[in-house]
Amino acid sequence: MLKPSLSAIALLLLGGTVAGGVAAQGNRTAGGGNAVQGGGGAAAAFTSSVAAVRIAPLAVLPRAPADAGEGDCSHLLQAPRSAAGRMVANKGWKVTAEQSIGRYQAVSFVGRVEQGTSGSCLLDAGNIALFEGTTLRAIVHGADGNTAAVGHAEPVEGGALRIWNGDFLSQPVADLAVGANGGATVTAPAPEERVCRGKGAVPNIYGMPIDKARAALGRAGWTPVRADMVPTDPRAADLIRHGVIEAEDCSGTGFGYCGFAYRGAAGRLSVTTVGDAAMPEVSGYGVTCGGG
Repeated sequence: MLKPSLSAIALLLLGGTVAGGVAAQGNRTAGGGNAVQGGGGAAAAFTSSVAAVRIAPLAVLPRAPADAGEGDCSHLLQAPRSAAGRMVANKGWKVTAEQSIGRYQAVSFVGRVEQGTSGSCLLDAGNIALFEGTTLRAIVHGADGNTAAVGHAEPVEGGALRIWNGDFLSQPVADLAVGANGGATVTAPAPEERVCRGKGAVPNIYGMPIDKARAALGRAGWTPVRADMVPTDPRAADLIRHGVIEAEDCSGTGFGYCGFAYRGAAGRLSVTTVGDAAMPEVSGYGVTCGGG
């Protein structure tokens, strides 16, 4: 396989497009696969079936862009803990997470940040590097100039990493899994997330209107919890009048967050929505295990 130039790799990491460059040289995937020689001698293939997120073999990490952005986004960044993370930071990138997956140390990082409203931040020029020890093996990056397609990664039960984009309202975009021979695959997010050591499951409700989301949660065994006190917020009160009895409170500013509560065999589930629609859309959730 031909080795791409450093300038082409830098464009790839920044989400840029390289006409006739990286793509032509086989260092990007489009649902197909590339392979490198893994540490154990077997060929490790890197493939993606997600159009917005690609994965490619890479051995040398270029420096971060000079413009790192402005604003206080430190709550989304972290000091590197591993040798691989320190290698990334030493190139000027901002580390957003470090996770072990299979034989690799995964380091998610961004090149620029931009502060938004309500404590939000845009994480731009984001990527995930897969290191074997201190040897870089592959990079996960946004496709076709989408520089905010990758923001950070979090572990999910089952051993995969959930990839989140870097938008102001971050959403999960893909799952990253590693096989026994070191091959890595990027796929669409699983239709449900197992939680609390398999005691429960939360369906993929991101982006759903709350009325559709609560129906999906009900089918998965989650029961709405009526608020202890009638909320004084008019939006929450209106949701309750329309049958969404678990509405707790809503924010009248910024993204218009609303909170909702559920219980199930695994524990307690809190759901957050955004927007001012009659049925706002789910932007996130959290599970507290036990005491369901």
